[in-house]
Amino acid sequence: MPEYAELLKLAASFVVVVVIIYAVYYLLNRFNAAAYLNKKGKIQIEEMHFLSKGKGLCLVKIRDDKLLLALDEKGITVLKEWKDAAPETDV
Repeated sequence: MPEYAELLKLAASFVVVVVIIYAVYYLLNRFNAAAYLNKKGKIQIEEMHFLSKGKGLCLVKIRDDKLLLALDEKGITVLKEWKDAAPETDV
């Protein structure tokens, strides 16, 4: 009987670890953590919206310029580009 108890503990521990990994993966994808972690560099992801599986729009700021990008299975396409004459200042 002790062998089964050890096997049951091992299986329960494995299930708990898999559930925790899945929860972290879900939360990172749900809240788009990459966009929040990338706010201090010269290239920033301002917003990202997924339209369907494998397709989306992304607003990227590179120094003082902004790009609207289309993302799909074939690659990335620039839809619109804005060049700021006066950079924004944070007050």
